[in-house]
Amino acid sequence: MNSQFQARQIKQIWQRGVARRQFLKWGLGGVAAATAIAAGGFALLRRSPHDELPTPDWVTGLSAAEYHLFDRARVVLLPVEGTPLVDSEAVPVVANVQTTLSYLDPATRKELGAGLSLFDNVVVFSHGCRFVDLEDAQARALFDRWGEGSVLQRTLTTVIKQLVYSAYWQEPATWPPTEFDGPVSEKWGLEYLGNAPMPQQPTIDVEQEQA
Repeated sequence: MNSQFQARQIKQIWQRGVARRQFLKWGLGGVAAATAIAAGGFALLRRSPHDELPTPDWVTGLSAAEYHLFDRARVVLLPVEGTPLVDSEAVPVVANVQTTLSYLDPATRKELGAGLSLFDNVVVFSHGCRFVDLEDAQARALFDRWGEGSVLQRTLTTVIKQLVYSAYWQEPATWPPTEFDGPVSEKWGLEYLGNAPMPQQPTIDVEQEQA
């Protein structure tokens, strides 16, 4: 089984997990419109030097702002300096994120785009710049702070982290330093059984309820 097939399986499993739990919709659905308006307003208030930077030719499924956000998140979330781990710059992290997002349905993808815009612009008033322009320590502090915040904040940070981490670790080139030699499910030819069933609401016996 080649690495490309392995990567495709990982992305499909990730997408099935998102769809199964409606993870994004639960976190973003109720505030998508307000988020879009707020994020759009912030963007008009604060431009970034990154806005002037070109994006690679392969960027077709991400906006320019989303590309720069994930490229910044790659650096912030994967600090490997001084470790034997592979530098994230040598791994197609953002390209893998783009491929993973291509599996989302259009409505969820639109909601996520609004959320990403909010995340990029949310520190404009407190720090005078966007997320992509924060220092590394400030950017990590933002992830930590939002990781303990509201449902929306926790959802956004979790989604961004999962996208970046899975995009990095799905690459076989990142495995040797951890002595990981590949998923045993593929070595042993185990069939994917899907997600575990969601907990069911307990059925209340009408007679017991009336007793």
